[in-house]
Amino acid sequence: MKRTLLLPICAALIVQIYGCGEKAKVEANPAPSSVAQQPAATLSIESVASNTHGFNAGNVLSARKIYIFFDPQCPHCGELWKAAKPLLSSAHFIWIPVGLLTPEKSALQSAYLLGSQNAVRDMDNHEALLDARKGGLEVSAAQTPENAVSQVKANTEYFLRLKLDSVPFAVYQGPGGEMLTFSGALTTEALKERLGI
Repeated sequence: MKRTLLLPICAALIVQIYGCGEKAKVEANPAPSSVAQQPAATLSIESVASNTHGFNAGNVLSARKIYIFFDPQCPHCGELWKAAKPLLSSAHFIWIPVGLLTPEKSALQSAYLLGSQNAVRDMDNHEALLDARKGGLEVSAAQTPENAVSQVKANTEYFLRLKLDSVPFAVYQGPGGEMLTFSGALTTEALKERLGI
């Protein structure tokens, strides 16, 4: 009897810990009423660039800019972070932190990363802690700059106004100047091919 109950419980825990699919759905946390009352935002590269705050990773002089919405607690966002690392010399990634999956913890970690003097190093440390099943960076409200907290809140509200439903979500310019997007984790090779680098 105990064994028959143990298997479904273990399976449920594994799904909960690792997530499922290639992207994390954010519909579990409904939009705050302040967002619901605002008009939907229109997705464009210019709009993302002017309405969000992110941290830079990679070659800031590269013409290839990729804006990526991510939640620090999202395992698929972490996979995309790792896949992008070998491409940092060829592209300019702007990582836009939001607080969606575990709103309080995600928001604090997002604000800490956004306010960091070395966000790439801190993001690497965060991902190593997640890989070790330690929950990522331990951050208190006292460790997060007030302006970064406000910026993460604005990023999150903007993401919700775009009516997007999963992270990671990337926006970038294609070879013909058109806006392209993708969501979910990719391997380094798939990301390289997708970005044309």
